[in-house]
Amino acid sequence: MSVDNINAAVPPRKKLRRMNMKRETTVAAIVFMAPAVVCLLIWFIIPFIQSIYISFFDYSYLKPDVWDFVGFDNYTQMFTDPDFYKALAHTLLFVAIVVPVQTLLALMLANLVNQKMRGNGFFRTAYFMPYVLSAVAVTTVFMYFFVKDGALTSFLSLFGFPNATWFAEINLAMPFIGLLYIWQMLGFYMIYYLAGLQTIPATVYEAAQIDGASKRQTFFKITIPNLRHTTFLVVTYGIIQAFQLFDQIAVVTAGRGGPGVPAGATSTVLTLFYNESFKYYHMGYGSAIAIVLFIIILLVTLVQRRITQRED
Repeated sequence: MSVDNINAAVPPRKKLRRMNMKRETTVAAIVFMAPAVVCLLIWFIIPFIQSIYISFFDYSYLKPDVWDFVGFDNYTQMFTDPDFYKALAHTLLFVAIVVPVQTLLALMLANLVNQKMRGNGFFRTAYFMPYVLSAVAVTTVFMYFFVKDGALTSFLSLFGFPNATWFAEINLAMPFIGLLYIWQMLGFYMIYYLAGLQTIPATVYEAAQIDGASKRQTFFKITIPNLRHTTFLVVTYGIIQAFQLFDQIAVVTAGRGGPGVPAGATSTVLTLFYNESFKYYHMGYGSAIAIVLFIIILLVTLVQRRITQRED
């Protein structure tokens, strides 16, 4: 029987009811999606388009009526600016070190708290708590521990680390930011891995145990392969977050010259964007930096996705 004959055989009332249900479902979907779409338009798409537009002008908030079209001059200036390359190098190095470390630690912590033992709930909450706290509060507390002659720095000096105010030293400012960042974000990625671990059927582990597999073999042959999609998510989001490092640097450098001090040791692409846009009021140049940062993050994410797809 053809589709037309089937539709003809459906009674008019049932056909009308189906159409009404389909219409109601469509309306409900639009109503639920509308807030997210509006927020996406207001907070991302429209500002992104505005940033692209402003990047082709010499524009400042101090002179809102003056729009001097400069074409690609802002981009040319950026790619010949040594400060940009210094900030980009700091950003890439930070991402290259922090993301693998926090991913590995998050996996280890998730595997630990996934075991059946007393106090699981407490440890999960304790590890996740730093993430929900304000970055300003966490950074401020961390700064008290890493001052010269402090209890922690004095203890670390016994192992060869300098007894100094870490965030005020050129060679220690970014390592301090890295330690702080990892400590605060670790619990967030641990939750991702914990959710991934709990989707692996217990029967798989039981079968491996019966076959005589050791815990090490089980971890590397069963756990890690089954978490590859979770790892992709964790690494992708970790890269995006690390590229957008700003809050911790802003707090550490507040009152001492702003993001980038000491001597540019804490400069990143995002802090350079902030300084150019809101400190020196070079909005066109700042917008160009923001667009390039977006392209870098997009390219890194696409490359990582391509590599993951090949492995699958």
